[in-house]
Amino acid sequence: MTSNGNGASAPVSVVVIGAENLDASLEFYSGTLGLEVAETWIWQGPEFERYWHVPEGTTARCALLEHGADPVGRIQLMEFDAPNHDRKLVRPSEIHRATGLFNLNIYSSDIDRDCEQLKSQGFNFWAEPLRTDFGPAVGEIVEVAFDGPDGVVINLVQLLTEDPKTLSGSILHFIEGYGRTRTGFTSVATTSHGVIDMEKARAFYMGPLHMTLFMETVLEGAETNRTMDLAEDARTQSVFVQGDHEYGKIALSAPMNYEIPNLVPDAVPPNIGYLAQSFQVDDLDEAASACAATGVEEFSAPVETDLPGRGKCKTMLVRNPGSGALQELFQII
Repeated sequence: MTSNGNGASAPVSVVVIGAENLDASLEFYSGTLGLEVAETWIWQGPEFERYWHVPEGTTARCALLEHGADPVGRIQLMEFDAPNHDRKLVRPSEIHRATGLFNLNIYSSDIDRDCEQLKSQGFNFWAEPLRTDFGPAVGEIVEVAFDGPDGVVINLVQLLTEDPKTLSGSILHFIEGYGRTRTGFTSVATTSHGVIDMEKARAFYMGPLHMTLFMETVLEGAETNRTMDLAEDARTQSVFVQGDHEYGKIALSAPMNYEIPNLVPDAVPPNIGYLAQSFQVDDLDEAASACAATGVEEFSAPVETDLPGRGKCKTMLVRNPGSGALQELFQII
């Protein structure tokens, strides 16, 4: 698998989540979803504080979880301990649609079994699984959303159509070859990002990161809007972008005729929730220059440091120009 540089396209390598309690979050992501813990460690020191813009003396217990041979769709949990600083939940449970980084899509091998298990563990589901036939080109799926740990929405998807000529069938064929976790799930296949300016968001992902268009549409209609907890007349611009991997896609969405809350101001350390998306690039200097050329705001200047599960890296943080959400770019040294 390639990442970025010389036109190569970077999928989401890591999603960064601020955990309220690292051990409890690990019970879900490792125990229930079956992701493997690649590394746990304590991140601290002046360089760490400058990088994440956290108060002096802050530390973070970290864990990187992964599945499969490729560095894509992984999860980095960070339990921050910030002196004299109350940690805030980025997404309260009543918010079902918002600007900012929002959910993780995970493929399930048996959604009815998985829902029963997760409900027995106390997780709150938004509705019963919805079965949808998207037509002969895409095929049929069933999906359901629930409130995962730390306010992060988890969307389980089971692919029903097996015909490899359909999109559903081709992805299912990939999963069968790539393998699932020991409990029947996958790493992060797609993650959603609500934006204010779709064109600026696309320009970032398809410019510095060289991602490509997967599909785009306008989501509308009473039945579709019920599944998204929106008014019947709502219209939503939906754009999917991808890197060179089946996992790590991004589902961009922008409201066209309605307003939603904005999670971005609170989605910063040491708060609890979905904080950042992280992308591996071949040449950080090149990516940083491309960001600067398109007016992308820098959050943390490039620095050489160790990243959880990745070793010594050259890395930086920027804000996506379409929403302000944090995006990490890193180059392994």
